[in-house]
Amino acid sequence: MFLFLLLAVFALELFYIARIALFAFIDPSSTPYMRQEEDRLSENAPHPVRYSWVDYDKISPYMKSAVVAAEDANFMHHNGLQWGAILTAAQRNLLSERHAPGGSTLTQQTIKNLFLSHDRSYFRKIQEIILAPIVEALWSKKRILEVYLNIAEFGSGIFGVEAASRAYFHKSASQLNRNEAIRLASILINPKKYHINSNSSLIQRRVHRIANDMRLVDIPKNK
Repeated sequence: MFLFLLLAVFALELFYIARIALFAFIDPSSTPYMRQEEDRLSENAPHPVRYSWVDYDKISPYMKSAVVAAEDANFMHHNGLQWGAILTAAQRNLLSERHAPGGSTLTQQTIKNLFLSHDRSYFRKIQEIILAPIVEALWSKKRILEVYLNIAEFGSGIFGVEAASRAYFHKSASQLNRNEAIRLASILINPKKYHINSNSSLIQRRVHRIANDMRLVDIPKNK
């Protein structure tokens, strides 16, 4: 039984590694979470999910900097994991009955959004930790950020920066200005709960922090 379990785990990891290698070159047409949301929303709308891929070079540099500042300021300088943040989040989880946010790099979030469930579980977190160094080894930082920006949720049924830019500002992702980029990045913490014009104290704090940190973070160059 133990050997069977080990073989099953090994086969699962090989499956993920193969898909990671594939998506290094092929743009995903959807994700499991997008399909889950489409099923959930389809009762009230015929085409409930908005998603349109856009290449990295056609995304506003303000948006790239804002997302890195918001979600993972050290993105360019780690190998996919930040153990200090992971351990801090784990300690908070052990001391409370709810799952504490934080601890996930942009690499881990990309893995979650592209391959895994959005349900909070230790199994999912372990998978993120296992797969993050593999993604970092097979993908460039530019590819990681490109995929993240294209599949992140920005509202109910809104996936990717191009769809979000069209939905909220009626323009392409390449045309986003600094303030618009900051607003979009600020709601990534909970895009179903918060709107870009939210007056929530949490969102206002995030807006100010992102605005201050954008000039300090590094992002992958276009070429």
